[in-house]
Amino acid sequence: MKKLVSLFTIHALCLLFSSLCYGQLTTVKIDKNITYQNIKGFGGFVCSPQFAYNHMSTSEIQTLWGAGSTAGYNIMRLYIPEDSNNWSVVLPTAQLAKSMGLTIFASPWTMPAAWKTNNHVNAVYTDTNGVQQIGYLKPENYQDYALYLNSFVTFLQTNGVALDYISIQNEPDEMAQYQGCIWTPTQIATFVKDYGHLINCKVIAPESVGFTDNFANAMLNTATMANFEVYGGHQYGLMQSAYKQFQNYNKEIWQTEYLINWNSGSQTPRDFNWNLDVFNFASSINNSMLGNINAWIHYASKRYYGLMGDGTNGTATGVITKRGYILSHFAKYTTGKTRIAAVWGDSTGALQGSSYISSDGNQVVLMVINPSSNPYNLKVDLPFYTTSGTKVVTNSQSDMLTTPVSFGAQTFRPGVEITPSSVMTFVFNKSADRPVSSMTGGNIRYNKIETQTTTNAAFGTAFNISNTTVTFSNPSPLFSNNMTASNGYLQLNDGYNKLILHVNSYTTAGQSYSDNTTLYYINSQGVAKSYNYGRINFPSGGNFDITLDISRQVLTDGCKGILGLRNSNYSSVLTLNLGDVYFNVGNEIASKFNGTYSDSDSNLMDGLENGYYTSLDFRTVSGITATNNWQPLSVNSNNIFYVNSNVNATANNIISGTTCSNLVLSDSGRDFQVPFNFTAGAASYSRTFNGYDVLLLPFEANIPSGVNVYLMSPGTTSISCTPVSNGIIPANTPVLVNAIGNVTFTGTGNVSTPKAITVNQMNGVYHTIKVPANAYVLKTENGLTGFYKIAAGSEPTINPFRAYLTEENTFSANVLPLNFSVLSAKETELNQFRVYPNPAKAEIFVELKSRNATASIYDSKGSLIKSNLRMSSGKNRIDISVLTSGVYFIELSYETNQVFTQKFIKQ
Repeated sequence: MKKLVSLFTIHALCLLFSSLCYGQLTTVKIDKNITYQNIKGFGGFVCSPQFAYNHMSTSEIQTLWGAGSTAGYNIMRLYIPEDSNNWSVVLPTAQLAKSMGLTIFASPWTMPAAWKTNNHVNAVYTDTNGVQQIGYLKPENYQDYALYLNSFVTFLQTNGVALDYISIQNEPDEMAQYQGCIWTPTQIATFVKDYGHLINCKVIAPESVGFTDNFANAMLNTATMANFEVYGGHQYGLMQSAYKQFQNYNKEIWQTEYLINWNSGSQTPRDFNWNLDVFNFASSINNSMLGNINAWIHYASKRYYGLMGDGTNGTATGVITKRGYILSHFAKYTTGKTRIAAVWGDSTGALQGSSYISSDGNQVVLMVINPSSNPYNLKVDLPFYTTSGTKVVTNSQSDMLTTPVSFGAQTFRPGVEITPSSVMTFVFNKSADRPVSSMTGGNIRYNKIETQTTTNAAFGTAFNISNTTVTFSNPSPLFSNNMTASNGYLQLNDGYNKLILHVNSYTTAGQSYSDNTTLYYINSQGVAKSYNYGRINFPSGGNFDITLDISRQVLTDGCKGILGLRNSNYSSVLTLNLGDVYFNVGNEIASKFNGTYSDSDSNLMDGLENGYYTSLDFRTVSGITATNNWQPLSVNSNNIFYVNSNVNATANNIISGTTCSNLVLSDSGRDFQVPFNFTAGAASYSRTFNGYDVLLLPFEANIPSGVNVYLMSPGTTSISCTPVSNGIIPANTPVLVNAIGNVTFTGTGNVSTPKAITVNQMNGVYHTIKVPANAYVLKTENGLTGFYKIAAGSEPTINPFRAYLTEENTFSANVLPLNFSVLSAKETELNQFRVYPNPAKAEIFVELKSRNATASIYDSKGSLIKSNLRMSSGKNRIDISVLTSGVYFIELSYETNQVFTQKFIKQ
């Protein structure tokens, strides 16, 4: 499962610039060749003194357990009373469970008090002197206890119940003021090693509070493992990583107890709340599955916080709760299947889930948890073709609402709708085999951290952490130990907005988060600064992005260098297995492929269907021909495709070697990025204009007829606009365009997209980004067109092929209006003209010395009044009776794309 980690909490996951997700394709890529654990099943705890023996009726048990039941659970946990004279009270429930074909196991809370060091049934009790007495099992009673457990197995067997598993101890590390016993990891491992063979039943151990490394490491030896079958733990504490090693020795791993109190963390009592409870609960189960757990068992089955209501806290007695239905999603559809890899591509990071495959490979199950209020269109990349399936939805209104799904034609990438605030299960049925792609490769990052340069060799090379395993804690920062620039820094283009660390997997010695995550950086003035991003919570299972916003929205003073990344973790030391560590301007993604070309390659489908992809590189792929044409298939029509120079491709946006026959770009496309400069035989860019707009082109282009283009020079009171006099728009130079309707700019030659483009304080962009505060953007308000200053908190989005006035300006005005330069007729003999009034009428004369032209009239604010007035050589009359008194400009455009402006005043 892939998730993108927010700067604060996993439940509020949001990739920065989330409002810019117009091009994002939400995907989950399922790989049957990467397998994890087999799923044994799910269930809950029944029959304990806390809830009264036999507190669940036969009908209630049959509602939750069994193949034909509503919930479909298959595992039941039983309680072993301390006094053997009370074992009979467990028998009716055990007999019923066995008759239903369930897997049953039993857990003891304590052994007889006389065998314990505190001579008490409680794990810990306070004596009359106020001293806490801890109860351990005396070593001399180890054999007695093993025989005691075996006697319980024999008791049930004698009464027709074959117990499947028996636990050694419930929570040996819990200092409980109720029935219990304390075991150190060494003690319980020794007991299992030396006496486990005396128990005629499969053994579960240690059932500790968490899946901590201390218990796992103690039991990871051949002699101990010979005497137990299941490594069990509870999900209350840490889920570290050593326990996963038991799978290498054919041991199953069970989560045998978990609950979430409704009032946990709340200052006042409350009843069930969908948003507060369900997704925490669903994520807990899913995280266990991602942690390679084979079986998952809840604590009390019938309880207000459990799987079935008990009549308290607003629950109905004997009615399955929302939590019960959530667990049923897993129980009904994943039991008996094998978990397989599911890699998520979700820009918001909200979706969670896991995937499973049947033993015959003919069914794939996908669990999807969507805690957000947003719907999603999810592309599911399957290992086979499908035409049909099943959708199961639980939300605040429905409980496991099940409907069939039909996909019409066979597909290996069906699209499904993910409803807001829901838990969903999808079952996909195989209809045919999917050909295996011979093409390899996938996402490539052209802005990886190791491609950046340092300002001083003394800074070192520790920043080269892409695709390495690193330790991240307070004593072990990332990138460097530096907090000042005395050793130099990692030089960075100030145009980058994101620092992204992809985490393939991780382990932790404590909690799964990075606390007080602080970036030390060099601002645009060259001063060492720091910014605290707070706590970053890590999801279970790995395969997620840590995305740090280094744009001006967060680092308001700019970022032109990196020093180090620190946190306040001391005991919770993180070991990160990293993928690429890189910088992005926006959401750009690129792909590079090798091998033999395949139309059905999953990574190729991503590159074509995801609007954030800007280039695909096929230069080392065989099987490419001149007939390949990817642009019509690409969601981002501005996507470009590199092929080997031997392929004589003429289709749009294909670069053969370093030459593109025809580059076709448009404003209806999306981001544009050129990783390798090339030459275009023909290049074009199209946009619909409605007056003034800013334009940035990656190639040199001609000015179309009837279009007026200006160079811009900001000043303290206005933006001076000077007509482009040679008819050519320079490449990578922001210009002001005045046009109406759809306009296509054509050109040829070199094509490039520098990372940071600043011309006359105008910052050009080829990516959709947010404009930082203090910058200026072009817009019209109350009839005045100009560059308006951006206030903090109101940063607008700017689209590609545009520009804004840099935030690093010295201007204080709220708006800088457009001010058009006036060229006198004397400045060019060829195209000189003059404007003079006719005193007798409300008209003016425009006298051209030679040639024809097209005229437009603008008011002093730059608003277009009249356009496309045809002027011929000599004197031309223009009616200005509709104009009010004031200053106006008449602009003449010649066929040579030369533009000239004259001012006139109507009295």
